Amino acid sequence: MTDYDAIVIGTGQSGPALARRLTGAGQRVAIIERGRFGGTCINTGCTPTKTLVASAYAIHTARRGADYGFSTGDIKVDMKRIKARKDEVAGASNRGVERSMKTLKNGTVYEGHAHFTGPHQVAVGSETLSADKIFINVGGRESIPKIPGIDKV
Repeated sequence: MTDYDAIVIGTGQSGPALARRLTGAGQRVAIIERGRFGGTCINTGCTPTKTLVASAYAIHTARRGADYGFSTGDIKVDMKRIKARKDEVAGASNRGVERSMKTLKNGTVYEGHAHFTGPHQVAVGSETLSADKIFINVGGRESIPKIPGIDKV
């Protein structure tokens, strides 16, 4: 078993900042990520969505060029290029979070699914980690409440 001052499960929005703060205060921190570094926002949520919206806005503005006093000619949309741009923007963020966590002084990254084995113990693969402080920074799944008529909203 490896002992740490703290364990941070998940590298989404607050996990990396918390890990940096704790390690900066001299604490030994285990960082656990089972999937892609950066969580939902960077990989499948905010960043990809905003990148696609920016492309759509640019296309919309170009198509309205005459309203602004210019002409661009026929506007053609290349979805493969738009997707490639989205993937590059999100990928750069993902790689940045991964690099920052893996080079964190006093931090150790474990890649895999974490599960509790005791009140202060977490297993990742064949490793068992322990800490007095364990922070759960994982995503969620939607849950539709059983309210009559909600399916009509």
